[in-house]
Amino acid sequence: MNMSEDKLIEVFLNPLQFLEIDEPWASLEKREPSLKAVLDFICTPSIGSDLKSLIERYRKISVEKTRLFAAPHEQRILDKLVWPLRNAKAGYTCGNYLGTIALCGMVAEMVAILLFQITSFRLNNRPMSEKDQISVFGRKFEKLGQDRRVQILSAYGVIDKNLEEAFESIRITRNRYLHLWSQDHEQLPVDAVKSFEAAVLLVVSVIGQNIKDGKLVMNPALVRYLEQKGTYKAED
Repeated sequence: MNMSEDKLIEVFLNPLQFLEIDEPWASLEKREPSLKAVLDFICTPSIGSDLKSLIERYRKISVEKTRLFAAPHEQRILDKLVWPLRNAKAGYTCGNYLGTIALCGMVAEMVAILLFQITSFRLNNRPMSEKDQISVFGRKFEKLGQDRRVQILSAYGVIDKNLEEAFESIRITRNRYLHLWSQDHEQLPVDAVKSFEAAVLLVVSVIGQNIKDGKLVMNPALVRYLEQKGTYKAED
């Protein structure tokens, strides 16, 4: 092979730039940023950023069997569970399927940690301290790997087989796409939807969404947690 021969390869010019805003292009072209330009930038290149395409992708991910229809207005729950799920859904709508999977992985980890915090884990008839966690688990529960967290929650009967499978599905999918160069993206949109559905199931399970006498009845363990945080006060 003659290495001196010219080689042609297609390139994607300025893949990270918003040309209507970034200099020097903004000053040279003098194009006012428009809503369409914003959508073109936040949507993955090569997929539609028109309203019809956005709605179609939203509908594809909005198929979870278990819906999250209410959430307590507690800031940490919103920041760690609810808004990341919303952003995961928005990311899919924009074609950011990897972002959806990554956020669902984060939500699953937060659910596991929250389940541990709101469950009465005891050692020698007393609440398990951080020192106890290190002695029994090798580390604080929060600093364990997600697979180990799920094993502990399952062993203590905190989660059933259905929730364990949801945790594992998210973890395995996340690891394949976020850690393996060899993982192709042919099934990425489908896997993103599955991860989102599993993550919603986990969040709904920890919050609890039963309706009784026209009132929302949440997971009693979570209610106790919210009482301790001062977010919820039981009626006299």
